[in-house]
Amino acid sequence: MAGKADLLLEIGCEEIPSRFMEGALKQLERELDSLMEENRLGRGSIETFGTPRRLVALVRDLDSSQPDLVETVKGPPVNRAYDEAGNPTRALQGFLQGQKASLDSVEEETIKEAKYIVLRKPVKGRSTAILLPDLLPEVIKKLSFPRPMYWHSKEVRFARPIRWLLALYDNTALSFSYAGVESGDETYGHRFLSPGPFSVKSVNHFFSLLEENYVVLDQDRRREMIREQLLQISAARGGLALIDENLLEEVIYLVEYPVAIQGHYDESYLDLPKEVLVTTMQYHQRYFPLADQSGEKLLPVFVGISNNLYHNNIRKGYAKVLQARLADARFFFDEDRKIPLEDYVEKLKSVVFLEQLGTIDQKRDRLVSLTGKLGQALGLSQDKIESASRAAHLCKADLVTGMVKEFTELQGVMGREYAGLSGETEAVSMGIYEHYLPRFAGDLLPSGLEGAVVSLADRIDTLAGCFAIGMQPTGSQDPYALRRQAQGAVAILLETGFNLALEDYIDLGINAIAPALEINDENRERLKRDLYEFLIQRIRYIFQEEAISHDVIEAVLAVPFSSPASLKEKARVLEDYLQGPLLDDVITAYNRVANLARKASGSPVDENSLEESAEKELFREYMAVSSAMRDINDTAALLEELQRLKGPVDRFFDHVMVMVEDRQLRENRLNLLWNIKRLFNRVADFSKLQAP
Repeated sequence: MAGKADLLLEIGCEEIPSRFMEGALKQLERELDSLMEENRLGRGSIETFGTPRRLVALVRDLDSSQPDLVETVKGPPVNRAYDEAGNPTRALQGFLQGQKASLDSVEEETIKEAKYIVLRKPVKGRSTAILLPDLLPEVIKKLSFPRPMYWHSKEVRFARPIRWLLALYDNTALSFSYAGVESGDETYGHRFLSPGPFSVKSVNHFFSLLEENYVVLDQDRRREMIREQLLQISAARGGLALIDENLLEEVIYLVEYPVAIQGHYDESYLDLPKEVLVTTMQYHQRYFPLADQSGEKLLPVFVGISNNLYHNNIRKGYAKVLQARLADARFFFDEDRKIPLEDYVEKLKSVVFLEQLGTIDQKRDRLVSLTGKLGQALGLSQDKIESASRAAHLCKADLVTGMVKEFTELQGVMGREYAGLSGETEAVSMGIYEHYLPRFAGDLLPSGLEGAVVSLADRIDTLAGCFAIGMQPTGSQDPYALRRQAQGAVAILLETGFNLALEDYIDLGINAIAPALEINDENRERLKRDLYEFLIQRIRYIFQEEAISHDVIEAVLAVPFSSPASLKEKARVLEDYLQGPLLDDVITAYNRVANLARKASGSPVDENSLEESAEKELFREYMAVSSAMRDINDTAALLEELQRLKGPVDRFFDHVMVMVEDRQLRENRLNLLWNIKRLFNRVADFSKLQAP
C-alpha cells in the first residue's frame, strides 16, 4: 500500500477583496479534489484557509504515488487484422510497431458489439512528489474571480498580484513556477507586525510560525475571536453589540490579526434616526454599533476591528472618521426636512427609471394606479386603498433627498422618517418604508397592508416593464435584480394570504405599462407566459427552501390554483400527509381512474346509461363528493372527501368492464372516470406523487 503524507499549498498575494474570499476557498478545495481524482491520488480531508494576504490548502494523507494500472489500447478490428491466410495485415503490423509489442502479446475483445485487437499495457504509477509541480500551477490557474487583475501577462489573471508561493509535500518543498513567481519554503507573517520572510520546515511548523507572527490563519477562529471581543466590550458597557452576520463575514477577511477597538461619538447624534447611525457605522465604516440591553436604543459607542495591535491613535482615527460621516448625515437630515416630503415628488420628473419606461415620476404615477386596482382586487376597504395609494404616491420621493443620495442604503427609511415629520399617518409612513420589503431572501415581509400592496405594485411594474423591453435575466446575469424582485413578490403573495390569482396580478402589471410601450395582443400573451413561468420558478425555489419535496411541488403546480397562498396551503398539507394512509388511498384511487380517463371525450355523464350497480354507486358517490367539495377550501378536508371515493373506485374496477364494444356505454363510463379525475385535480395531479 502506498505511503501517505500531507500537502500544503500557500498562495501569497496583495490584499484580496473580502467579497472574493469565500468563493475562492470553495474553488480551491474543489479544484484540488478534482485534480487528485483525475490523477488517481487517494487522499484524506481537504481544508482551506484564507486571510486578506493568502489562500491556503491542506490536503491530509495524500498518497505518495499513483496506483499501478493496466491500460487497454485498442487496435484495428479483428476482421481487418488478418488476411485470408491468417497472417497479420499491414494495419495490425503498424499497430504492433507503434506500440512496440509482439504478436503473441495481443488479445481480442468485443467492444460495442464488434471484435477488436487490444493490447494490455501495465502502467507504473508516478510518484506524487513528481506529479505535484505540474498539478499545482493548474490548480492556481483554474481559480476565477469576479474582477481579476492582469499583472504578469495577459495569460495570467488572479484576484490580486501573487507575491509568494509555498508548497510542501511530506515536509519537503516543491519547486514550480507561476506568474513569474518561484515556489519555495518561505512564507510571510503579518504585514506590519512581523513581515518576514520565514523559512518553513514542516506543515506543523507552518501553522505555528504564522501564529507566532500575528497571523490567525483559520477564518472560523478569527470570526469567534471578533465575536468574543465584541461580547466582552458590550458586557463591560452594560449593553448589547449589534452583530450583523454579513458584516462579520466581511470583516474576518479584512484582517489577519483581529483586535477590537472601542470608540465613542458625540451623544448629540443619537437624535438622528437609528438606521442612519447604524448604516453609517456598519456599511460605511465597518464598525459594530452598541445598543442598550433591549437592542433598541443606541449607545454613543462603536467597536472597530483593527488589523494591528491596539494604539490610541487608531482609536482616535476611527472616531474622527465616524464623527465626520455623522456630521454629514446631520447636515443632510437637517436640510432635507426643511421642506415636506410631498415637495420632493416633483423632482422625480428629472430622474430616469429606464429609458424606455420613462422617469421615476412616471413609475410613481403607475404605482398609484396599480395600488388602487390591487386594493380593489383584494377587496380592501376604501380607507385602506386611499392610504396605500398615498404611500405609493410618496414612496419614491426620498430618492431625491440629500440623505439618500449620500447614503443610498437608507432609501425607504428616510421616506418613513420624512413622511412622519411631514404629518403623514403612521400607516402611510410605514407603507413607504415597507414597500421595499423583503429586500433579500429571508428578510422581513411588510407588516401592514399599505406596505404589502405598494410592494406588490412596485415589483410587478418593474418586472412587466423590464420583460416587455427585453431585459429579463439570462443565465447568471440579472443586472436589474429581477429575480429578487420576483422572489419578494411571491413571498408576499404566499405569506399574506391574499386571494389574488397569479394571472390577474400579472395582467395588472402588463396593463400598467402597456400604454407606454404599445404592446399588441401577440406580445401581450408571450409576455404573460414569460412572467408567469418566471414567478412560478420563484415559487418552486421558495418551496424547495422550505423543504417541500419535489414531487409535491410539481403535483400542486400541475393543476390550476386560485392564488399563491392557496397553493402553499395545499403543498404544506400534502407534504404532511405524504407518508400516511389517507394520501395513499387518494393516490391509489386517482391512478386507477386517470389511467383510462385520458381516453374520454370529456362529456357529461348520462346517468340513465349507467347499468351496473358498481358504476351507479361510483356515480352517486362522485356527485356527493363533488357537492361537498364546493364549500370546502381546506386541503385536509378535501383529501378526506376524495378518500371516500377509494372504495367505490375499487368496486367499479372489480365489477365493471370499461372498454366494452358498446360505444355509447364505453364512452359514458370513460366520461365518468374523466369527471372524477377532474375532481381530484382540484387539489393536485396525484400521478406525480408516489404512494408509500
